[in-house]
Amino acid sequence: MDYAAFQDRFNHFFGDEWLFIYHQNKQRLDLKNERIATAKLATIIPAVFTISKKHSFHGMSLRDLSLETGYSTGGLYKYFRDKEDLFVIIHHGLVAMTERVLISVQDENPMTSIDHLLIYHLYMSERLKSWFYFVFMEAKHLNRPLLNRFIESEKLLEQVLIADIEKAVSLQLCDCRSPFLTASVFKSVLQEWYLKNHKYQAKKISLADYEQHILTVRKQLLPEVNR
Repeated sequence: MDYAAFQDRFNHFFGDEWLFIYHQNKQRLDLKNERIATAKLATIIPAVFTISKKHSFHGMSLRDLSLETGYSTGGLYKYFRDKEDLFVIIHHGLVAMTERVLISVQDENPMTSIDHLLIYHLYMSERLKSWFYFVFMEAKHLNRPLLNRFIESEKLLEQVLIADIEKAVSLQLCDCRSPFLTASVFKSVLQEWYLKNHKYQAKKISLADYEQHILTVRKQLLPEVNR
């Protein structure tokens, strides 16, 4: 389990994030040329992240996005229908990619599964750090139906972790008084990496350092039973 192996797995599944977004939306938006569309998406979506950090996505205008990308407003509308649709494209893409990767690392041994889920989620948030940060920070501005969908997607990791913790406890592989609270702590530790990454950069804490920290937290919260 290392970041290089994760990158290989990610590229095997998706090619890259822009190609995945293209295939996820090409029929709905009638995108024709794969090469041109992926290049445009690779410009538009990072520009959204840049603008949202400065002014928030809620405050972003199409003119702002046009200036940041160098594309005309008419050209931009080929890749999304409106601002809400643009958020949905980013959010759905992030959820789908994360879900695919996390499902792929499930193991029959629930303790192994828990470690894989934690580390591969960390790797996903490293590769797609701007995506995770954007979706988390901008969700509060969503209308109620979209907000509800975001909340449901946020429960995905916790639900899988809870199921694995409960299975591990039932097999007497570890001790845990509250799978729900334990999963919530794990999720908070993972979010810390992409929401406050500047703090760790300032202290020269690397991805590998944080990975070891997460595994230490797992061992403390879910001590394995010696049989």
